[in-house]
Amino acid sequence: MHSHTPRAAHPVRRWMPAVLTLGSLAAAVIAWASSWPTIAVVLLLATSCVSAFSRPVIGDTPVAGPAPSVDPGDVRRYREEHPGVTISDAVAATTRR
Repeated sequence: MHSHTPRAAHPVRRWMPAVLTLGSLAAAVIAWASSWPTIAVVLLLATSCVSAFSRPVIGDTPVAGPAPSVDPGDVRRYREEHPGVTISDAVAATTRR
């Protein structure tokens, strides 16, 4: 029997906006090619909303001066330990240590 932990659900939450965006774009192209322009426009509008209002991955953390070298492994571990943190925030946190 599998135990349901927050860590097991994390990859799904991280990739969901990208999967929804790509799936909606593919469906819009298929709808347009099938002579259903109204459905294609609705799908494109929904795709735009998902893309515009979903959580950013990169972030907008200000960088003061030249950045020191960053170990990608440290950034990845920090993001795994702190779900929902942007890449910029993880870089800033790992370089402060």
